[in-house]
Amino acid sequence: MLKSRLSFFLCVLLIAPFGLVHAVNAAEEKLALVAVVDSKEILEKYSRAKAILAEIAKEEAALNKKFQEKRAQLEAARKANKTETEIQLLTEQIRNELEPSAKKLEQDSAAKSKEVENSVKLAIDKVKKKNNIEIVLLKDAVLSGGLDITADVLKELEAQKPNAQQ
Repeated sequence: MLKSRLSFFLCVLLIAPFGLVHAVNAAEEKLALVAVVDSKEILEKYSRAKAILAEIAKEEAALNKKFQEKRAQLEAARKANKTETEIQLLTEQIRNELEPSAKKLEQDSAAKSKEVENSVKLAIDKVKKKNNIEIVLLKDAVLSGGLDITADVLKELEAQKPNAQQ
């Protein structure tokens, strides 16, 4: 009886490491590869994003210049002692002139931002598939670890065809 227990115990000791190795291998296969992307670096280095930001800044500056001109016009009317009704009419006229431009700029900015966002997502998906990555997080949201794929995403973005970006 003691001999059979000892034999059983030895068999368990001999077999257990193989089972443990198999369990560890199975666990390793189920681990997700996590990567990170630095969104600030993407915006600073992606040529299309830089061009769009410059274009939006130029349009904002032009609209701001118009606004300042209209503001000066309103101040001149006040200094010329125009009536409150005349000033209100001028204010309404200025609002009617500038509001469509401001809305158009806002819509254009949103559309261009969406264009960049879609391009970045497409590039991330390509890099993700190429490297068998399961999870991609923003670098700022991760305290430690993760494979930084920012450079690969930038390469993919710059390699995208212009018509794929628009």
